[in-house]
Amino acid sequence: MLVQAAAGGVGQAAVRLAKHYGATVIGAASPDKHDSVRALGADRVVGYGEETGEVDLVLESVGGATFEAGLAAAKRVTGRVVVYGVAGGEVAITNRDLNFRHQIHVIGLHLGVLIEHAPTIFAELMDELRALIAAGVCVPGNPTVYDLADGPKALADLEARATSGKLVLRP
Repeated sequence: MLVQAAAGGVGQAAVRLAKHYGATVIGAASPDKHDSVRALGADRVVGYGEETGEVDLVLESVGGATFEAGLAAAKRVTGRVVVYGVAGGEVAITNRDLNFRHQIHVIGLHLGVLIEHAPTIFAELMDELRALIAAGVCVPGNPTVYDLADGPKALADLEARATSGKLVLRP
C-alpha cells in the first residue's frame, strides 16, 4: 500500500497499523522526513509523485498533484484509493478519467459521515483501536505545539511541508 503524507499524524498511524497487519508499505513524504517514515516501519520511502509501481491501496490525504500520483499508482481494476483529506488542494476527476485512465476504486472517507451513517462499523473500529492501543501497537505521537497567536505560522509550516505529525494550537 502507498501512504501519502506518511510523516503526518494520520500517515504515521497508517504506516504502523499497516505493518502490524502485515502489509508492504510505501510511505510518501518530503525528503527530509524519509528517515522518520522508515523508523515507523515503512518498507520503502519515496518523494511525492515518485514511481511506486502498482499498489493495492492508496491512502490519500494530500490532494493536488499528489492525488493524481496516487491514482496512477493504484492497480488497474482492483486498486483502491481512499481519500480522506485535501491538504494540497482539490482536484477534479471525471467519468472519462475513471473509464479510460484510471480503472480503479475511488472512495471518500469522512469520519463524521462514517459515525452518522454506519455507527456500528464505527463502534467496531473503535473497539479494535482500543485493543491496539492497549497492546502498544498504536502509540500517542508527540505533537508540535504552537501558541494560538502563531496559528498563521502553523498553517504556513504545514503548507510548506515543514512539519511532521500532528500540530496543536495552545490557547
